[in-house]
Amino acid sequence: MAKSTKRSGGPKTDQFGEGKMLPISVSLHEVIQEWSHRIQQNHGYILRGFTRDHQVTTSLSPASINKILKRLQSKSKLDQIDALSGHSFRVGAALDLLEKGIPLERIMLRGGWKSE
Repeated sequence: MAKSTKRSGGPKTDQFGEGKMLPISVSLHEVIQEWSHRIQQNHGYILRGFTRDHQVTTSLSPASINKILKRLQSKSKLDQIDALSGHSFRVGAALDLLEKGIPLERIMLRGGWKSE
């Protein structure tokens, strides 16, 4: 596994903006490196916004992520399920890890949860 130097977390899981290191696959590391090269940035947040004149911003807000997910959900005609949010993916990832037999303590550490 490659190690990420990118920041992770949001207001709930990273209240002091310190970020955290997460293990990632080599292929994900390569995708992040290519993205960093394309936006000409080698530090900071992975997810970023764009201005109307296509300039890259320094970050993408949690509210923006939820708006993007809702727009994609609508375009995909997935209206029969509850509205998607960043939290939906956090919970879904935890459930996937749990089903794979990953110990709860590791899942909590990975997801930034303090209690079961």
